[in-house]
Amino acid sequence: MLSTDEYRAVFEASPDGILVVCRDGKIKDVNPMMEVLFGYAREELLDEPVEMLVPEVFRTAHVEHRSRFVKNPHARPMGVGMELRGRCKDGSEFPMEISLSPWQTDRAGGLRVVCTVRDITDRKRLQDFSEGALRSVEEERQRIARELHDDTAQRLATLMLRVRLIGRETSRERLSTLLEELREEILDAAEGVKRIARGLRPPELEEVGLGLALVAHARGLREGAGFDVELNVEPVEHCLGIDAKLALYRIIQESLSNAVRHSGAGRARVVLRAEDGVVTAVVEDDGRGFNPARLSDKGAGLGLVGMQERALMLGGRVTVDSTPGEGTRVRIEVPSSAVEARNV
Repeated sequence: MLSTDEYRAVFEASPDGILVVCRDGKIKDVNPMMEVLFGYAREELLDEPVEMLVPEVFRTAHVEHRSRFVKNPHARPMGVGMELRGRCKDGSEFPMEISLSPWQTDRAGGLRVVCTVRDITDRKRLQDFSEGALRSVEEERQRIARELHDDTAQRLATLMLRVRLIGRETSRERLSTLLEELREEILDAAEGVKRIARGLRPPELEEVGLGLALVAHARGLREGAGFDVELNVEPVEHCLGIDAKLALYRIIQESLSNAVRHSGAGRARVVLRAEDGVVTAVVEDDGRGFNPARLSDKGAGLGLVGMQERALMLGGRVTVDSTPGEGTRVRIEVPSSAVEARNV
């Protein structure tokens, strides 16, 4: 059996936050991880109501919930019950899971509850990304299906009519005209299929490199959405494998897509360069901007999460600097040595 000191050592060393709360909701003890999670020193928490660690909007409900629990104390493991959020000293919040373990003591008040707190930010982030990725895949499938139905299928139906007319035509002059129209229709249909394929994986990436793939994408935005992109792209092919080029292309593509759809700007600027072993891309617009901190609420900002995940796969990172009314700046950094090692 462990001694009291050994139990205390386990309490202090736990990777989860642990606090002990008495019947009236006052905090009686916390371990070091609680200080890390919430930003309070131990002395700031002792004998304070546990509701100080709950977002203000939920505090009244939490008091009622705690009162019901005291009347019928029972163990509650991690992951059971509603999703909870903790409030840190600086006012920030994070998603968490809590387990409750009540026990009776000989001290005044009797009941004590051991609350184990686990920060599930990373898990939620992965869950949101996975849900967003599945949603994005389904949306892409719907987009392709719509294009195939509304464009390609219609073009093929038109071609079938042309072929029937040609089969019935007896005038050589009229036949020549119909054949020329058929040729143009086939070229248009082929171009439509190429456009769909290019959206799935730009052929320029493998054929001519990232820089010219971005030039082609910028041209498409200008022709399709009237959105101008100023490019300042230096050669980076020597330190990027195809997977890294595709990841960078997708991140820049998503950044520009966000600028087109949400910023209210009419143009953006893209800078791409390799320097001191790091490939850096910057996408800037002068649109309406936003508050990046609010994107983490309720699964918002999944596009940004996807961008960050792509960069992390390459050992890099994505940072977003934006202020309402002052535009947005997305910076992508990928260590070229890591990129090369992943593509050997």
